[in-house]
Parts: sequence; C-alpha cells; structure tokens
Amino acid sequence: MATRADILRNSFSNFAGGALPALVTIFTLPIVLHHLDTPVYGILTLIMAIVGYFALIDINVTAGSVKFLAEFHASEQPEKTCQVVTLGLGLYAGIGLLGGIGIALAAPWLVHDVFVITDFREPMALTSLRIAAVAFFFSQIQSYLQSIPQGLGRYDISGRYEALFGTVVPLLTVAVVLTGGGLIEVVLFRTLASIANVYLLWRMVRRLLPAFAWQRPDRELAGSVLRFSGFAYLKRIATITGEQSDKLIIGALVNMRALTYYTIPATLIGRVFALVNRLGSVMFPMASALAATQQQGKLNEIYLVATRYTVYLNGSLSILLIVTGHTALQLWVGRFIADQSAVILALLAASLFLDSLTNLPTQLTDGLGHPHITGGYAVTRGLLGAVLSFILVSKMGILGAAFAHFALSLIMTTAFLIQVHRKPISVPLGTVITHSIVPTLLQLSWIGAVGWTIQNLLWPTVLGGILAGLVMVALLAGAGVRFILRPEERAVIFARLARR
Repeated sequence: MATRADILRNSFSNFAGGALPALVTIFTLPIVLHHLDTPVYGILTLIMAIVGYFALIDINVTAGSVKFLAEFHASEQPEKTCQVVTLGLGLYAGIGLLGGIGIALAAPWLVHDVFVITDFREPMALTSLRIAAVAFFFSQIQSYLQSIPQGLGRYDISGRYEALFGTVVPLLTVAVVLTGGGLIEVVLFRTLASIANVYLLWRMVRRLLPAFAWQRPDRELAGSVLRFSGFAYLKRIATITGEQSDKLIIGALVNMRALTYYTIPATLIGRVFALVNRLGSVMFPMASALAATQQQGKLNEIYLVATRYTVYLNGSLSILLIVTGHTALQLWVGRFIADQSAVILALLAASLFLDSLTNLPTQLTDGLGHPHITGGYAVTRGLLGAVLSFILVSKMGILGAAFAHFALSLIMTTAFLIQVHRKPISVPLGTVITHSIVPTLLQLSWIGAVGWTIQNLLWPTVLGGILAGLVMVALLAGAGVRFILRPEERAVIFARLARR
C-alpha cells in the first residue's frame, strides 16, 4: 500500500506542479501579446527558442542523478549522495557558462544574418538576447536543483516550487508590460526571477540534505551517472529539436508576425497535452517494480486499462480543440489571430493526440530496461521533423510546419507502436487496438460529429462554439462513465456519490 500511495502522491504532485502555471500562462498570454504587439512577441518567442536550442549542450545528467540520488539516499550513503550532487552542480554550472557565452557571442549573427531583424527592433532584440545569455546560466542550475527532491522521492516539494515560480513569473510579467515595460524589461525580469529561484531552491536542498558537503566524485560514480544519462540525452535532443526547430525555421524563412500566429496555438496545445502526459509518467516506476517481481500479467492488465483511459482523455481534449478551436482562440486572443491560427491549432491538436499514443508505451519500454529503443526513435523523429519542417515551411509557410508535424506524428507513432509491441511490451498491438483504441475512438467520433454540426451548421458563431463545447463536454463525461470506465469502477464511483 505504501508503494501505491507514493506513486499516487508523486503522480498528483507532478501533475499539480504544471497545472497552475499552464493555466496562468494561458490566461496571461493575451495581455502580454497585446502590450508587446505581434512582431515583438514573435521576437520574444524567437529568443526563448534560441535559448531552448542551446540547451542541447545539456547532456541530461538529471536523469542519472535522480536514479543514483534515490539509490544512495535509500541505502544511507551520505558521502555518495554528496558526490552526486557535487557532480551535477559542477556539470550544470559548466553547461550554463558555456551556453551563456555561446549565446552572447552568437547574438549579432543570429539577429542580423539568420533572422534578419534590421528595423528599429534590432537593438532591443540584440540586448534582450544578451540578457537571455545570462538567464541561460541560471536556468541550467535551476533545472538541476529542481531534480534533487525528485531523486529523494519528494515530488511534492519539487511540484510546489515549480507551481510557485511557474505562476508568479507570468503574473509579474503582466505587471511589467502593464507598467510600460517592453521586450528588454520582460527578458530582464525573467532573468532576475531565475536567479531568485536558484537561491530558494538551494536553500530547499540544504534543508533536505542538512549533512551536505562538497565532495569530489570518484571516477566510477561519475562514469555510472553519465552512462545512465546517455540514452536520456538522446530523448532530450529530440524533445528540444521537436519543440524549437519549427519556430526557428519559421523565424528564418517567414517573419516574426507569422511566428506569433504559429506560436499561440502551439503554446495552447503544448500546455494542455503536457499536463496529461505528466500523469502517464507514473508508469515508469510501476513497470520497473512489477517486472522486477515477475508480475508481467498484472503489468499488462494495468497497461491496457491505462491506455484506454489516456486515449480517451487525450482524444477528448483533441476533439474539443479541433471542433471549437476557432471560438477558443477568438475568446482568448481575438478574432483576427483566430482566423490566422485556427487551422494550425486543429492540425497540431491532431498531431499531439497521435504523439500521446506513444506516451505510455515509452514509459513501459523504459521501465522494462530498453531506453535505447525510445531514444533511437526520439532522435529519428527530431531529425526528420526538422528536415520536413524546413521543406514544407519554405513552400507553405506556417501551414507547412503544422502539416509536417501531423505527417511525422502519423508515421513515427505507427512505426513506434509496431516496434515496441513486438519487443519489449508483451501485449500484442492488435489487443491494444481492439481493447483500448478502437472503442475509444468510436465514442469520440460521434461526439465530435455532434459538436461540429452545432458549431458549423446550426449556429456558426461564438455562442454556437461555446454551446458546442458545453454539449461535447457533457457527452464526453457521460460516454466516459458509461463506456470507458469498467463496471467495477462505475460501481465504486456511484457508491461514493450515494454515500455523500
């Protein structure tokens, strides 16, 4: 029971740590966009993408650090624990310094030659990028410090800090722009916030590890941490490439205004699906534990049920965004941007739904000890995505980026599912499709048709979109209880409601 309670606590904490910041970001984005104007917001997006791409030099030591921190802390080896933390902080300080210098030196070339910002916005873009170089240094240390409580099994603490700063930063960013601040002031404020976050996280680490002392890691320990982090680094490369390459390509081949039209729906979709994927991460430790105790049958049963639920949840979000996306964007950022971005949002929603089908299989595959499979597919997808985005953006603009994302999601998700259900996942793919995917998609299809009819045929207005959304939410909830939940789960829910 204790293990199950820990899994549930950590899963909820991991979800909660991203939920509030995501909501605050979604609500504050239109205010920041309005006060910075569309091209300047595009430059801000570009700066964040550049900083994100420089994070490729982060070899993802947090993955190995979390594993060995957990091991040494549980076995009461404080000296080894101190060595792991010292190694991690030293590496991330070096990574932050190297990346910060690289961004600062490359700033004139990136602004002038790559993205060709040559109007009156050029000085502010150059200054902001140099300030962001400083922010990169502190963001790397912040990233590592955030992982330490996770290695100690305290996702509640890491989630609390993530929720705090993820909420405060966008709210105070709004305060900056409302008091007349521009691009430079926004980037400067975020840099100062990152410095403050590093300070508070370090105090938190000292409370968690009161006996911490700087200790030089021995060669064997350092090698173990780095080897374990190697395959996780492949996935990190792919993640950063997938998240930033399309934005950088749009910025280079189109313009800042088009980049904003693409970034707004991408931000909305990414935030929504990232929250749901946090829930699925609980399958990683569960798969490891059940495999180690030879409970493969129980693991397969949990996997099928979890797949059914996550497909329905992700599919529900996707179909809602596809049908009512224009209305949602219009209410969020205005009619003009909604007209430019609604099709992008629909394509990205479909793409991320396809991507979400790989989330649980990825957790299961890693938990069973095959990270080379997930790492290989992730890198292949990232590289192909960059190439395909470049080709289609050059021909179709931002619509080409969305089409590239959808096409690649369809191809790579299909190939990945076929591969992992041959080995290492012992559940046949046909069973997953017939048991979990097809029944779920059938329910989503007719509900989506009802919503589309209301939105496009009966009442093609904002009010019609709101009505369609409300009707779909009600139908999705009813269908979920009636057709997705298992009978015993329905009985438990109804019994609890009756008692209340």
